[in-house]
Amino acid sequence: MSGEASGPVSGPVSGPKSGEASGARPDGDQVRRAWIEAVEELWPDARVESVAPGESDGARRELAFLPDAERPRLLVPAGLPGAAAAALRRYSHDLGLKQRASRGLTAAAVRTGLPERTLKDRLRITGGGVSVEDHLAELLGRPVVVSVGLGSARANRKPILHVLSPRGEPVAFVKVGDTGTARDLLSGEAAALTYLNERLDGRLDGAGSRARPHVPRLLHHGTWRGLDLLVLEPLPTSARGWRPRGRAPLAEMRTLFEVGGVERAPLRDSGFWDTMTASPARILDERQRDRFGDVIETTGKAHGELVLDFGAWHGDWTPWNMAWHRGVLRVWDWERFARGVPNGLDLLHYRLQEAMRTASGPPYAAWPDAASRTLEPLGLTGAAADATVRLYLLELCRRYLLAAQEPIGGPLRADTERLLDLLRSHPPHPGRNP
Repeated sequence: MSGEASGPVSGPVSGPKSGEASGARPDGDQVRRAWIEAVEELWPDARVESVAPGESDGARRELAFLPDAERPRLLVPAGLPGAAAAALRRYSHDLGLKQRASRGLTAAAVRTGLPERTLKDRLRITGGGVSVEDHLAELLGRPVVVSVGLGSARANRKPILHVLSPRGEPVAFVKVGDTGTARDLLSGEAAALTYLNERLDGRLDGAGSRARPHVPRLLHHGTWRGLDLLVLEPLPTSARGWRPRGRAPLAEMRTLFEVGGVERAPLRDSGFWDTMTASPARILDERQRDRFGDVIETTGKAHGELVLDFGAWHGDWTPWNMAWHRGVLRVWDWERFARGVPNGLDLLHYRLQEAMRTASGPPYAAWPDAASRTLEPLGLTGAAADATVRLYLLELCRRYLLAAQEPIGGPLRADTERLLDLLRSHPPHPGRNP
């Protein structure tokens, strides 16, 4: 989501998202080809080609690149200024005040229809059978158009569709899965949303003392033309919902952690550790399998008897996966949700992703030396904090190792090696355990 699901299209500018490596940037032709291929999947059997404005006679649909084909962030429906403007009016916590103001002004200008003529990079769609717009219109019971977002090339890359009425009313968000990793993530998110919507309603509890994050409702999860579709309600966001970006939503993280109950147990007796110790068997590369197995073994020897709290986590909680609206925190991209994980992993992930955006050196260069202090607001200090940082990095490394094995997992491989090197060069300190 890295793309996003039920929220705005926004993300890191200078650093990778979770699962996104910092390798060489594809050239313009590669970028354009990736977007054309995504559109071809959504309009099966249609002809999709790059055109300039005024060359779209007979087009079934024309999509304009924003801001352009060299730096694409979105494809928006050309000739429908209301829908194009609505696609821009989405805000996440990651956007600062200036960015929000700029996006709002751009959306207002696009709605007039005049600036659209300056969007020179377009895709023309002609012919073909039933399109994803047709299918979604049938599912949702009304005519719809879509804007298309596409994340950076990585194993969990998938198109994200903002579904709108032709006038620009938000109708749904759709994640499209066309790889093994993406399909698994969509299935996981469908299960997570079903589970969470039974337990979280986005309001304060009866005592009015604990903030609960609001999650989108699941509208549909199914297969169409070989693609898995996860259809979600659109979450309301607002340019006026801004809060200081440095303030992590600790209360909401704590509520989520406790959503299914909290278990206190030694690390080696936890389901989290069972999953971790079983994961090397799934790694195809023998060298990486052995290195990761060694790291797990040394961690188990150092921290296996350490008693920790285990609960739920989002799995990819970042400023660009959330937004405040009317005092309620709206959170999307639940595909990595899991239960039975150590307390503090969401906070570490949130802070690491922030740090990676502004880091001058390679990702993780400043970790884990200063990371344990991040956990002090949760009451985790000393051995518990050190162990939790290591367990978080182990989980991230496990995630990268498995995803990097996918056919388009190449961009992850450099970061996978960095994480393995980091874990090996920062051995645990068993003497600090109680």
